[in-house]
Amino acid sequence: MSGATGPTTGADALVKILQAEGVRQCFCYPYSPIIDAMARADLRVVTARQERVAGNMADGVSRSTNGRQIGVFTVQALAGAENAFAGVAQAHTDSSPVLFLPGHPGTGYVGFPPTFDSLANYGAVTKLAQKVLAPQQIAVKLRQAFTALRSGRPQPVMLELPADVCAAALERAPDYRPVARLRSAADAGAVREAAERLVKAREPLIWSGHGVLYAEASEELRAVAELLGAPVMTTLQGKSGFPEGHELAAGVGAYSTTAMAAHYLEHCDLLLAVGSSLSCAPFTPLIPDGKTIIHATNDPIDINKEYGADVGVIADAKLFLAQLAAELRRLLGDGRPAQRARTVETLAELRRAWLAEYEPLFGDESAPINGYRMFRELWAAVDPDETMITHESGASRDIQSVFYRSTVPRSYLGWGQSSQLGFSLGLAMGAKLANPDKLVINVMGDGSVGMTGMDWETAVRSDIPILTVVKHDSIFSGYDRNIPDAVERFKTSSQFGDYAAIATALGCHAEKVTQVAELGPAFARAIAATRDGQPAVVDVITAETRKLSRLAPTSLSR
Repeated sequence: MSGATGPTTGADALVKILQAEGVRQCFCYPYSPIIDAMARADLRVVTARQERVAGNMADGVSRSTNGRQIGVFTVQALAGAENAFAGVAQAHTDSSPVLFLPGHPGTGYVGFPPTFDSLANYGAVTKLAQKVLAPQQIAVKLRQAFTALRSGRPQPVMLELPADVCAAALERAPDYRPVARLRSAADAGAVREAAERLVKAREPLIWSGHGVLYAEASEELRAVAELLGAPVMTTLQGKSGFPEGHELAAGVGAYSTTAMAAHYLEHCDLLLAVGSSLSCAPFTPLIPDGKTIIHATNDPIDINKEYGADVGVIADAKLFLAQLAAELRRLLGDGRPAQRARTVETLAELRRAWLAEYEPLFGDESAPINGYRMFRELWAAVDPDETMITHESGASRDIQSVFYRSTVPRSYLGWGQSSQLGFSLGLAMGAKLANPDKLVINVMGDGSVGMTGMDWETAVRSDIPILTVVKHDSIFSGYDRNIPDAVERFKTSSQFGDYAAIATALGCHAEKVTQVAELGPAFARAIAATRDGQPAVVDVITAETRKLSRLAPTSLSR
């Protein structure tokens, strides 16, 4: 963006910089000091039904594109900034690079309680939080913001925008050049030590996290796995970073875990963790004692945080894995065919037995519909290469994350360190806007529909043709068993509603399904509706899900 002549406002300058950085749309509710400037610049504004969902939509843009597009959302001062907290907190705990631009009443109100101060309140859930106190600061602050968003650990950034700063006149637009992504390779000595330890290991396991996706390092990860003949387990957020049809895929290790991942977590002697914080989080499996750990991450705060690292590496996942593959080729040539054959045989045997255990659930013909059968019919209706599918908190996560076989990066959008109910709807809308050629599906439960279901109207009004599938069992699956009988009598764990009727009233193509035979045709009609540009909802009446694949302890097991 050149320093064009002619008067402009701070808001105009800010919006022009957003466009220079490749921002295609901004999400909001309902107004902020830069809305008019976005209209003047023909930058698309998408208005959600609540601030949190606007933030979730911005998250969906960033997450589904590995940060190549940065999701941006803006809200009004005071109440808007207060209500947006959940969306920013979700992005922070899940390490997603979202730019948050809350309004502020004006510089004359800075430091005067009880005016809500976003700078003071958002510092704990952002990578960088700043207040723009003069229009001349706008270019500098945005240059810092996009550098932080694109480099190192991806997390949200906040710039608070006082109204008078946005309205102030500038004689000329500031000079601004889009910032480049900054990456660092690994220390060569650490790479050599990692390779030597891997080659000597009896049974190595590769633990692949979210950072592999953001670094777009799937090909490098595959090369390392094939050279070592080692299985690859992905985290919930890292799912789809390694193709799950590959013979070395061990699947997901999370709150629900595949039998293959559980086996190798127990029996491996060395763990190579790449692009993961290795946090002892609720949806991350615990690492048993006695393992040698090689930990590669782009944020030094994670090294030795929960587990001591025998080899620590601070580097971009793509650059590190490329270095590691080159060193392994020097030590191993074309790889270890005997080791690979043993791993492939073990994985296949474990997978066969595990799938056989759950086949009665996937094949169930009864009514109410078994949730597993609903998922089988849904997955059969889509091309995984051309689909982005995501879950909600609860059973839709704990079934899909382990049994759905993702094929290409971001064909599955895993999330959940914070795991806020209702997140999937905004995530799916943002992902669809950033990836218009993909079929984007989110699967919700009763609780999440209650949180954000009115934003189906946002999808209709804004021409965002996603497919929502509701796993409708009228209860908090998995939670009710922990609710005392006295509380249960007041139905605190029950949820009721005709969600297909609500979605129809909001303008969606919507159907209610009660029988197994209706599932396939209903999904086909819904997918056809999205191809015609209409958001669709399929409300599936299901039985409560009781059996989940929880085969590895997490922090929730303690």
